[in-house]
Amino acid sequence: MTEKATDLPVALTKSAAMRYIAETVGHGYFLFQSGSVPAAKLPRLIEKFDREYRVLATRGMRDNDRIRGRSCARLIVFPKVSFPVEKSEGEWIFWLLATEGGGPLPAEKSTMDARNKVTRLRWEGQYELVSRPVRRRNGDLDYVWTWVFQESFLERWKRVFAKAAGRVRSSKERKPQYLIKLVTSLRNVPGFHGINRQKKALVIGADISKQWHDELNLKYLGSVVNKVLPIFASERTVGTLLGKHD
Repeated sequence: MTEKATDLPVALTKSAAMRYIAETVGHGYFLFQSGSVPAAKLPRLIEKFDREYRVLATRGMRDNDRIRGRSCARLIVFPKVSFPVEKSEGEWIFWLLATEGGGPLPAEKSTMDARNKVTRLRWEGQYELVSRPVRRRNGDLDYVWTWVFQESFLERWKRVFAKAAGRVRSSKERKPQYLIKLVTSLRNVPGFHGINRQKKALVIGADISKQWHDELNLKYLGSVVNKVLPIFASERTVGTLLGKHD
């Protein structure tokens, strides 16, 4: 395997990876393919994508391609589980993103468009990337992107919240431990604008009695993703996380 393949950077956190995906799509990489791959096969997958789509091209090479009307591709990968993992264990998720233009990726049948509601870019069964069109001052159409819960994932949250709030209302002892644990979990969900709106709607929809609001600290449902924080670190690459140094 090439050193370039294992040098591919990996985001510091899940929130950072999600932020990077949203920013990349926001820069015109609307077309995508996604999937998962065993850790042992990840470097070779990167090599394959680089041969076919030049995912490891430099910024200058990508800028030149876009000027010439060619499609540019980027590859984002993230482990499904926390590290450390053994070299041959664990699954990685990948998103192969591309701009419109000439080239093989836009023409492939498996390529989807993140702007299409039917083919939204998703993070497994949890989140999906959504946009709203905005008109620039020069009249061009642009998109503002954020993450939200997938509908099925949101429905699960609604059910457990309703159950937890119901226990508090009907229990003789009025013990809110389960509800407290649930709200704590909700705070740990990545704080993108779209998700934060859904968090508030979940609490309102659960109709939690005001007597528990202070104890649950419902005024604080998690922080907003800080776009100033770094996404990558030089020492966090595919090679270092898999323990591959050859």
